[in-house]
Amino acid sequence: MNYSSSEKLINIPNVNSLVKISAGLIFLTILSTALVYAETTSDETFVVTILENGYLESTPRYFDTSMFSVTTGTFVTIVNEDVVSHKFFSGTSNSSHSKEKFDDYLICELGERIAPAIDNQQDDNICDFNKDDRIIIDELLPGESISIEIVDAGTYRLIEPDYPWIDLLVYSFPKTEISSDIIEEKITEDSQVIENVNLINSPIIQNISVDGISHNVEYTVQGMAVNEIESDSDSKSLIFSVGVTDLNGILDITFERSFFDSIYDNVDDSFFILSDGDETIFEETKTAESRTLSIVVSSGTEELEIIGSIFNNFETPVIETPVIETPVIETPVIETPVIETPVIETPVIETPVIETPVIEDNLNNSCGPGTVLKNSICVLDERCGPGTILEGGVCILDSVSVPSPPSGDSRELIMSVTVAFVLAGVIGIIFALISKANKNKH
Repeated sequence: MNYSSSEKLINIPNVNSLVKISAGLIFLTILSTALVYAETTSDETFVVTILENGYLESTPRYFDTSMFSVTTGTFVTIVNEDVVSHKFFSGTSNSSHSKEKFDDYLICELGERIAPAIDNQQDDNICDFNKDDRIIIDELLPGESISIEIVDAGTYRLIEPDYPWIDLLVYSFPKTEISSDIIEEKITEDSQVIENVNLINSPIIQNISVDGISHNVEYTVQGMAVNEIESDSDSKSLIFSVGVTDLNGILDITFERSFFDSIYDNVDDSFFILSDGDETIFEETKTAESRTLSIVVSSGTEELEIIGSIFNNFETPVIETPVIETPVIETPVIETPVIETPVIETPVIETPVIETPVIEDNLNNSCGPGTVLKNSICVLDERCGPGTILEGGVCILDSVSVPSPPSGDSRELIMSVTVAFVLAGVIGIIFALISKANKNKH
């Protein structure tokens, strides 16, 4: 068979070359994806907001989210939507103190311890909060925001010193590295189907001590074992060292509210549960006295952490069953009307008094002229009229003459003469004074 010269220049690639090219493209795709993922995760930001009127202790909520978990390198942005400025310090709280005594809340510096005035074996430090100087926000004005980077793994508690009821709890965990070897190993493990018989164990009671106070905790496990339980007073958490024997283990645990609880503003809040640093989904049932968690633990988990908000809460409110009072039905008292017998008054008939008229004796008590009645006997009247006197039993004219009063004309005359003399005297005096005055001038 004869081929032309142009046909001899065509080379068909073999299978090995195609495999190498495909592998190179896949590697470049994985590398670019990893770079994009690293860039986006490094810029991860979590935003929390200070709510309006958060500075008032009576406000139901101060943050929209007061407790959350992030990975190291995450930026937490705090937005101030309150009407006043705020500042924050990070540190640790004294777990033996109650959160209700904000009137005399004492914030101390890093490493500072203040002994109480009275010896107290349970509490040798009266500081309610000690700064750790990791995060300091001097002033955050209303309407502004600030971003802080969570660098280290651990627990961050931020508190507002002027309003200590405003606090923020952040749990930071290291980032998990994804390796192709780990993925391949996981696929290999999952491909092996292991059939195990799940045995439901009887309840286990374990004693846990928190701040010197011991409590019994009851739990059951399936397909796993709990090796050890430790408490962390600063982060308000219980740490379980576990070993999972099945593909998935189940832990059912009950906490008395007086021992361990998760409360925010006197309202039940959700627990945080982390399996080797990753958040885990769980189910919960609760009563007024306890809370029971049912947690699915995946194979390979070594540490399980349950995070709440309070230990040794002996002031758990008791929910009182309302007393239903049975209404007392009073039997109505039927009063028998009293019929009063009318009193018939007998009219008093007054006997008219008949006055007997006094019949005067028609006696002649008067005497005749010149006589008067004395002792019912008319005797001679010895009295005389005006201008006469009785002498010898006879009325005669009185010899002393009675001067008659002056008549009206004589009285007026005397008055006129007198007034004339007075006026003449006054006029004469006036003329005399005038004459004297003229002489003095000359």
